[in-house]
Amino acid sequence: MTGGDITAPHPDRQEPRLSVGVISAGSVGTAVASVLQRAGHHIHGVVARSEASAGRVADRLPGVPVTDIADAARAALVILAVPDPQLPSVVDEVAAVTRPGQIVVHTAGALGCGVLQPVTDTGALPLALHPAMTFTGRPEDTDNLAGCAWGVTADSDTGSAVAELLVGACGGIAVPVAEEHRTLYHAAMAHGSNHLVTLVSEALRILDHALADPGEGQPGVPVAENPDSAVLLRRILPATLAGVLDRRTAALTGPTARDDAATVLRHLDALLTVDTGGQPLAASYREAALRTARAVGSLNVERALDGDYPY
Repeated sequence: MTGGDITAPHPDRQEPRLSVGVISAGSVGTAVASVLQRAGHHIHGVVARSEASAGRVADRLPGVPVTDIADAARAALVILAVPDPQLPSVVDEVAAVTRPGQIVVHTAGALGCGVLQPVTDTGALPLALHPAMTFTGRPEDTDNLAGCAWGVTADSDTGSAVAELLVGACGGIAVPVAEEHRTLYHAAMAHGSNHLVTLVSEALRILDHALADPGEGQPGVPVAENPDSAVLLRRILPATLAGVLDRRTAALTGPTARDDAATVLRHLDALLTVDTGGQPLAASYREAALRTARAVGSLNVERALDGDYPY
């Protein structure tokens, strides 16, 4: 199929297959290309501007040609998986080639269909499809898209229907996001996912100190990473995450949930003894505990942490 028209599938026939051009063989573009290829779509070509990207195409999309933007933009479905700052200029290049009936998708989380206006003006169908997933550039990125939710923004009912089909072909779940709320949506994704890395990394570092041999952790004596730190968190963190996704703050346990200000303050005293080379772990703990106390109404903890403590 060379055109971009997609209609709802009839039970007695297969879904249409598209030729796909992917602009950027980064971690997201490669994973999306791979999952669309698995679904039976034809990958017309992938733009890879670095040796690393070209190597990624060779490893994960064997036989798929590396091409340029103008050639990739001739496909029925064009995927723009470039970094957000590069998107407007790439859209302008694509708009010089696109035609009515094509589908042009970008994967940026914070942007909607507005950034695609130049290609919309050519008659192409614009879609913003953001996979709610973290990407590492590894082959498992493709597998992780199975069952993944996608933040979907379209500018028409036709676009919404096409988005449902494309996300479904990737094994995903389409979740509508209004054009004017894309940045707010992306802020939530970054706060929940990216900042989780910071929080857990801090917890691991604290455990490294708690499990250190005597003599380690003294001024000028660094504490090595301890594999048992991850062992201790391996089961509790997924259980906690599952709980909060199901029950939000009702899943909270521990001293702040019990409004146990004395224990929270002892935690802070212990953290002040940890030499982390300038990492303010006590301050980070205090800020998180205070926000948590306010969220769940733990007044004793909030009062204790609202004072002039040196944390």
